Amino acid sequence: MRVGLTTGMYYSVMETDEAVSYIRGFDVPCCEVFFETFCEYSTAFARELIPRLGGMEPISMHTRTQHFETDLLGRSRHQQADGIDNFARALDAGAELGVKLYVYHGPMQIRAERKPIVQWRGALDYAIGIAAKRGIQLCWENVSWCVLNAPDRVAEAAEVCPRLGFVMDVKQALETPWDPVDYVKAMGPRLRHVHVLDKDSLGRSTLPGQGVYDFHKLADTLRAMDYQGDVILEPYSELTRDEDALRRSLDFLREIFE
Repeated sequence: MRVGLTTGMYYSVMETDEAVSYIRGFDVPCCEVFFETFCEYSTAFARELIPRLGGMEPISMHTRTQHFETDLLGRSRHQQADGIDNFARALDAGAELGVKLYVYHGPMQIRAERKPIVQWRGALDYAIGIAAKRGIQLCWENVSWCVLNAPDRVAEAAEVCPRLGFVMDVKQALETPWDPVDYVKAMGPRLRHVHVLDKDSLGRSTLPGQGVYDFHKLADTLRAMDYQGDVILEPYSELTRDEDALRRSLDFLREIFE
């Protein structure tokens, strides 16, 4: 397992191209590219990023979920068409860059409702196919405020969409009653990507190494299942201001996962 960073950690602080160049200074072997806005969903923009990578491997891509992800599953044909068009342009940018994974949030969950995932089977299969044609796997991420917010929902999605991959997000898991390891076990061999961040004793997000979660347990579980993916540190921008702390957190993760 390799430990990398996401450009999303500098969302609202730097533009995506600036963030790609900047995180090279942390000597990470891989990264996730967070495409921030519509003008970045182009192969031309992706080509501008390639020389900025400086040897880092861009393994995954993320987009602002409000842009089109809900539209992919919309009830209006026009809404779905717009969602597909924007999704395809984002995927084209990712393919030009060479990413292999698309991190998907999916629809929000309103209050305690549990809409059956099977209702979106056709739309999800179509989106998975669009991505696959570009050499990218659609990977659904557990998110506490979205549909995929519990291990049993992971199992439900896996049954509905056999070609679907998964992303396990530690901070999102820690906002639910379940341990991140529970999500890992539910995702099983279809786990493709791991995002990490910690929580302190008051439930506030903090850098790994400063919080309370046992990352050794997570690493042991991943090794036991022969996980072949990478681990991406995904802090919010306010946690990036102390660069020494950020470097210590990367070292902490490297000691555990690499």
